[in-house]
Amino acid sequence: MILKEKEFTNSTDVWVRAGEEAEKQMAFYLNRAFRKRDDCFVLNDLRVVYDGDVAQMDHLIVSTFGLFIVESKSVHGTISVDKHGGWSRTYRDKLSGMKSPVIQAQEQGKILKELLRENAEQTLGTILFGKIQKGYRYCPVGVYVAISDTGIIQREMDVPELYKADAVSGAIVSQLDEYAQKANIFAPQNLFSTDFLWVMSKQEAQATAEFLQSRHTPLRESAVKNSVASIKSDANESAPQHGKTFIPKVGGQCPVCKKEQLIRKSVNRSDGTETDFLACQGYPSRCKALFPLVAIVQQAIPNDAEEKKSESTKGEGAPCPKCGTGKKVRRTGKSGKSDFLACSNYGKTKCGFTEPIV
Repeated sequence: MILKEKEFTNSTDVWVRAGEEAEKQMAFYLNRAFRKRDDCFVLNDLRVVYDGDVAQMDHLIVSTFGLFIVESKSVHGTISVDKHGGWSRTYRDKLSGMKSPVIQAQEQGKILKELLRENAEQTLGTILFGKIQKGYRYCPVGVYVAISDTGIIQREMDVPELYKADAVSGAIVSQLDEYAQKANIFAPQNLFSTDFLWVMSKQEAQATAEFLQSRHTPLRESAVKNSVASIKSDANESAPQHGKTFIPKVGGQCPVCKKEQLIRKSVNRSDGTETDFLACQGYPSRCKALFPLVAIVQQAIPNDAEEKKSESTKGEGAPCPKCGTGKKVRRTGKSGKSDFLACSNYGKTKCGFTEPIV
């Protein structure tokens, strides 16, 4: 059963649109696999908050045998995992590092379980004549990373959680079938098995999914504004003082940490618009560098008038370039004429140096 659909923003930002297309593709596969099942409940685009921590999941499947988190990644080039577990991706033939989406999804699962354990009495029944409350302590949380069908996976080590998008649903169904076989106490292979299998009823699974849906907390406009304000504040702090020589570019080296590249990001507003900015790949854990695109470009490329004014006024007090003994001083023009720079010896010696102030 599909309990919650994806909420699309119709953003014009190319990165946001690419991410939403990947989620839309994965949602289609999940819909085809689980829409008619009464023991699985799909929640797309779920965001829950617990004890100050946020778990934002692209897709969550709540089943009678546990939870499955699917993290969608828009990858139309190559995604690679090296032998040390480091992740990287290529875009337009440029290689860049990225955070592990597996670890990201696992952290989301931890937050989800903490929330459910705190509220188990709302969704799960009791055992031993109602004396013991069932809980989620041993509830399994499966993690799957789905990349676009056109993407290429390169592995130097086995990452069982990494799949092409079209293979994820089948992998989850296979896992559910394996759980179901273990749950059959009459199966010969299970008669003497000591393996513990966590399970809940269909009613409890539905109650769990509906509880999580009720805790969905989308980013409000005020929260988005705070995020934008924070981004601008961080950008002002991280922007180089010599704006004339620095123009941030996607793929360029971060001028703050000088270790990672700059990538483009967006903060979506509730009205469908967004604020674009450049951020260090290490933001926010390893580096705080942020650069508003428009603000930095304006700083980096001043207009001609401002440039000329800066060049002409910075010469006050400087040695006279003509005689070398006097200094540049500001003089008031006569009969309404504009002020100008002249040599301090002007009128005293033969030095007739003057310079207009633009």
